[in-house]
Amino acid sequence: MRSAPSIFAAVTILGAASWASAAEPVVTAAGTIKTVDMLHHSITLTNGSTYKPARGINLERFKAGQKVRLTFRRSGPSPELELSAIAPAEN
Repeated sequence: MRSAPSIFAAVTILGAASWASAAEPVVTAAGTIKTVDMLHHSITLTNGSTYKPARGINLERFKAGQKVRLTFRRSGPSPELELSAIAPAEN
């Protein structure tokens, strides 16, 4: 017969594992690029919004006037969303 503490530990571990594997919130948006600032690693859309993408996103492949799809994800425990991906928008 298993003791109550070991059953509690098993339930706690399984619960934490399922919580950790839950998908992070993802938000997508679309827009047209107004400027690409390579020096500050940021893009500005025609609506005036400026975003600083996550490290590793290559901005060299984007240009002013290009329609793009932006993907934002939560990064760590912070409630703020990070621009995690930029892709050409499908027409």
